[in-house]
Amino acid sequence: MGEAAFLIYVGVIFGIAVVGGFIPMLWHRSHEALRLSVGFGAGVLLGTAFLNMVPEAADLAGSALGPGILAGFLLMYIAEKFVMTHPCEAEHCDYHRVGWAAFFGLTLHSLVDGVALGSGALLPEIGPSVGLAIVFHKLPASVALSSVLLKSGFSRTKTELAVTAFGAGVPVGALITRAALVNFPQQTLGILIAFSAGTFLHVASDDLMPEMHRIQRRRFVSLLAFAAGLGFTLVARSLSA
Repeated sequence: MGEAAFLIYVGVIFGIAVVGGFIPMLWHRSHEALRLSVGFGAGVLLGTAFLNMVPEAADLAGSALGPGILAGFLLMYIAEKFVMTHPCEAEHCDYHRVGWAAFFGLTLHSLVDGVALGSGALLPEIGPSVGLAIVFHKLPASVALSSVLLKSGFSRTKTELAVTAFGAGVPVGALITRAALVNFPQQTLGILIAFSAGTFLHVASDDLMPEMHRIQRRRFVSLLAFAAGLGFTLVARSLSA
């Protein structure tokens, strides 16, 4: 991947992430819309982890694939259940924890996306596919993050700052990797991707998916939103293959 193409990918991914974060703010008063966007985002995260990240990590990490995924999953579990918990009597208290957990997990993944993009840019045979994979899942991930933060009671300003930080993860990780880690070991990259997949799996399965069926009414619509997220991932995977 040439320098110009690399910079275009970096700029487009950051722009998509920021724009996606503003979308839920247009209908932040609609709890139904927020719940559907969370379901859609959960489908994207789960599909991306299983269909894109794990297979790619398996090729690079080898026997370290399982430990890498487990480490990412456990980090999110420990951070959310033992570090971020706090007494709170406010309505929807659980969302305070979910919001920070989602931000932490997705921003960490965004940084690892950047490492993948920066490293892929050094390998012409995989650079474009890595870039496209990130482009196609960054918008729904950003929408999901913004939705969860708004649902958590974050102000618009705080949500905007958080989404911008999330979007900046890819450029920061990519630029540092491309500039400083020219001989970045492929197995280490695979471990990082596996680790990130573990954080995806935890955020999707333990944080977002339970919210889909928390309210009994219209659960089937939430399931359709989740299926749409999975379908989007399948389409993105075929386009970036």
